[in-house]
Amino acid sequence: MIVPSLRKRIMALDPATVSTVLSLLPTILEQANKTIEKIKKGRRREDGAPGAAEPRDPAARLAELESAAMQQAEAVKLLAEQHAITIDALRKEAARLDRRLRLMTAVAMAGVALGIGALVVSLNLLLR
Repeated sequence: MIVPSLRKRIMALDPATVSTVLSLLPTILEQANKTIEKIKKGRRREDGAPGAAEPRDPAARLAELESAAMQQAEAVKLLAEQHAITIDALRKEAARLDRRLRLMTAVAMAGVALGIGALVVSLNLLLR
């Protein structure tokens, strides 16, 4: 049996699945923008008045870095969960399309078999 290419399968996705996947994109982009803003703010603080700034306590800096790492870990965890939901939805849709393809192939094969049978019968009646 010929399996349709991935592109054809993606193009034939159910609109509900596509809307589910697309509804996750703003959340992902929002998280990415928040992360970019945090990085920019951190750079501004580090770049602002390097000579005039008082020396920072290493323990405080370490606590800030640990806090930032935990926030990043939470953001990554959220993104991973969202990707898992998206992948699961795409897998379900691919399985549905595969079942539909198998059904249509079986129906087409039955149609060909009936057509060949009808041709044989008609030739037998014609050649009598």
